[in-house]
Amino acid sequence: MLVLLSLGLVVASCGSTGGDQDAGRPVEETASEEARGSTGADTERHNEESASTTTRSVSAGNSEAAPDTTVALAAPDTGAEESGVAEAEPQGTVEEPHLPVTVVDETAASITVESIERIIPLDGDIAEVVFALGLGDRVVATDLSATYPPEADSLPQIGYQGALSTEPIAAFNPTVLLATALAGPPETMDELQRLGFPLIIIPNQPTSQGPGVKIRAVAAALGIPSRGEALAAEVENATAGATVEGECGEDCPRVLMVYVRGGAAQLVFGESSPTRWLIEAAGGVDVSGEIGVVDPTPISAEAIVSAAPDVLITTELGLESVGGLDGLLEIPGLAGTPAGREGRVLTYDAQLLLGNGPRVADLLIQLANDLKTVSETGKE
Repeated sequence: MLVLLSLGLVVASCGSTGGDQDAGRPVEETASEEARGSTGADTERHNEESASTTTRSVSAGNSEAAPDTTVALAAPDTGAEESGVAEAEPQGTVEEPHLPVTVVDETAASITVESIERIIPLDGDIAEVVFALGLGDRVVATDLSATYPPEADSLPQIGYQGALSTEPIAAFNPTVLLATALAGPPETMDELQRLGFPLIIIPNQPTSQGPGVKIRAVAAALGIPSRGEALAAEVENATAGATVEGECGEDCPRVLMVYVRGGAAQLVFGESSPTRWLIEAAGGVDVSGEIGVVDPTPISAEAIVSAAPDVLITTELGLESVGGLDGLLEIPGLAGTPAGREGRVLTYDAQLLLGNGPRVADLLIQLANDLKTVSETGKE
């Protein structure tokens, strides 16, 4: 949707009917969590917990014999062939879950899943993957970051991904918990494990390979690897077809992702966010690298002015939290950029923009079109 303002161009692209990623939570509680959560910055917590492989084998409602194979979820960026995931089923067939299944998750822990009758995803993007794999009817609750699809958004909520408590989750008696390293705090994750709930940490790479790795990992953990392979391949093919990187030659728009939550968080996102690869695949130049930004970094007026972005990207709720375009441009430095002077700001639903999930090709197409529109309006 194009919205023309007196200062220039704001493009709002809504990826969800359920609202932004943390709707309903006070800004002060969500700002640092969502900013940290969208980048995968706290994977260190889980890596420190297990320098070597540990075992968490949990009986959760099925008495079948233990599986003969173990699937590694932390697949490398080189593709799916090393992930232990089966090839896709022939077209027209629907794979039934093969359980029990043992997986080695992102933390190098070995977990056995014996039932998927009561799934709780602890992250919105993981919930979206589960629904996309056709197992949404097995999900009994989601966290506040799950805004898409609407069916996930309408389920009972167990808190916010970065500030979870044990009791609301345990009350649903889940047979499997799926999370990324963004779920926390660590004390809650540890207690859920001590209570015997199978907790599987899914890879969350902020790269173009990330969606496929994530989808395959979720599918393997739920005993439907062929469904996962089919969906991942579909997403990867669509993404490759939507990529226009470098087509603009030397005239590519210079783009910067800024994350805002009122006055509580005003950050620049860089390489540790999926927005880096998305900007480049959509035909832009991510200028965060020119000012040395990798992890979320507080906005520096001097650095942003020197980077001179032609376009700013932020989330819909973020823009709303600062009072719209006028409020955004009151943040030091932003008004002094070509993007700020011309009001060139692109906004997207947070789960769509930061989730790196099954709809990533749709986002890439929209972003590429929006950047093309901005370029055609002229740059300084």
